[in-house]
Amino acid sequence: MRQLAKFIVALGAFTVILLAVRAFAFAIYSVPMDVAPTLHKGDRVVVNKVSHATFKRGDLMVFNQPGRLIGAVEAVPGDTITVDSATYRIPYRCCRRCTCRNCKLYLVNTGQSRVLVHLHQVEGKATRLYHLPW
Repeated sequence: MRQLAKFIVALGAFTVILLAVRAFAFAIYSVPMDVAPTLHKGDRVVVNKVSHATFKRGDLMVFNQPGRLIGAVEAVPGDTITVDSATYRIPYRCCRRCTCRNCKLYLVNTGQSRVLVHLHQVEGKATRLYHLPW
């Protein structure tokens, strides 16, 4: 009986630790649609929720806008982009009113559209685990 109680306590502690790691550090997601040319529908990615600092062109990110989306970074702060024959520069800081040091915008390709993502919307940096062959 004593061993069963120890086992249940150990199992409970393991479950709590596992849920905490998944909620605050790492998570595994399935890609819902193609994000050309990097990811395909059904691929699995691991998301590092701790790493938000900086992204480079080609990095994968998971972000909330208004749902959870994944995309590849196309342009970073300081890059010049063209939208409908108009040229824009992505600012190094998103606005002058914001007091945070990491107030940045990124242009992200989600496979269906290109969106500007604020660093505060980023859930984490994604890395492809494997590709399903079908």
